[in-house]
Amino acid sequence: MNNENWMGAHPELGRLRIDQLILPGSHDAGMDKQAPNFSIPQEITQDVPCIEQIRGGIRVLDLRVQSHRSYPPDQPARYQLYHLTSSGRTVLGDVVMALEQFYANPANAREIIVLDFHAFDRFNAEEHARFQQLLDEHLEPRMIHWDMNALTLDELWQQHPGRTLVIAYNGPTPHHYWDGVRHGWIGENTPSTRRLKAFMDEVAMGAQSRLPLSSIQCAKYNKFIFTPDDFSDKIDEWFESRDMDSYIQRFRIINTDWSLRSRLVDNCIHANRVRAQHLG
Repeated sequence: MNNENWMGAHPELGRLRIDQLILPGSHDAGMDKQAPNFSIPQEITQDVPCIEQIRGGIRVLDLRVQSHRSYPPDQPARYQLYHLTSSGRTVLGDVVMALEQFYANPANAREIIVLDFHAFDRFNAEEHARFQQLLDEHLEPRMIHWDMNALTLDELWQQHPGRTLVIAYNGPTPHHYWDGVRHGWIGENTPSTRRLKAFMDEVAMGAQSRLPLSSIQCAKYNKFIFTPDDFSDKIDEWFESRDMDSYIQRFRIINTDWSLRSRLVDNCIHANRVRAQHLG
């Protein structure tokens, strides 16, 4: 199935607000196997670059940004994506410019994407201001401003065509940005699958709050070789969408490693359609 433009393909989703959507997310989105800088497997959490994750149906990118001040602010290498080290992926080249190409396809005009700028390294107030200026210069015409948060997708599509990007910013937040996504993380790297599920059950109890946007970090490391675990079989089992009583309905953003290996995107699409039909 082609999931590149799944929001536009299902007009009934227009009944939902952004905070009512159940969105597939990519944990550490910039740390993929094809990135130029990698040497250690512990840092690799995704198979393909951010834009290929988007084309595969992912709608929230967990982005962690490292400033490299030896480069001018308008150069791509100034702001690189990192976890512990830089992957060599850049915000300007691998996210901003790539999204411009994505939206150049008219079929993608209704796809709502959340850029979750979750962590910053080597930033101070001045660097945040520079980085935000860069984002605004390139993305402002596409930004869904914070004061539009109460609109449904139909209202956004009809009243503000072309505004498709939420900038969620876990730092000093301009009035038109959204607050950073509130991540539900277990607080340890190598829990068992059973313990992670128990934690998710606890987080799900509070997942109904409207704003700020919230996510569950459905990701963990293997205990002995300390690499990001692939438990896609469990993700498929836990988040299988059948009806309004399905477990997936208790979440908003579901972030995973190896985000396109599981059926998470398909289950989120189905869950959103079920939710929209329920509200209709």
